[in-house]
Amino acid sequence: MNSKFYKMRRNRMISGVLAGLSDKWNFDVTLVRFLFAIFTVANFGIGVIIYIILASILPTKEDIEAEMYGTGPRKRKEAQAIEENDGWFW
Repeated sequence: MNSKFYKMRRNRMISGVLAGLSDKWNFDVTLVRFLFAIFTVANFGIGVIIYIILASILPTKEDIEAEMYGTGPRKRKEAQAIEENDGWFW
């Protein structure tokens, strides 16, 4: 089981932090958003600060899967520099 936290591009409203938490723990997204709103109001907005920090730190689930399974974009091969006067034509 993967123990990393992540955010999701699917089912997101702002940056996907709450969608990622609900996917990780198999909760309904609406329930997690409602609990987050109650937490934020009860703690005078500290939830917004935590959300911003998590949005800037957490990777997306798609990026984690691409790294894990190698399904990301193909990597460019570093080519060797060609000298101007390599002597093959003239």
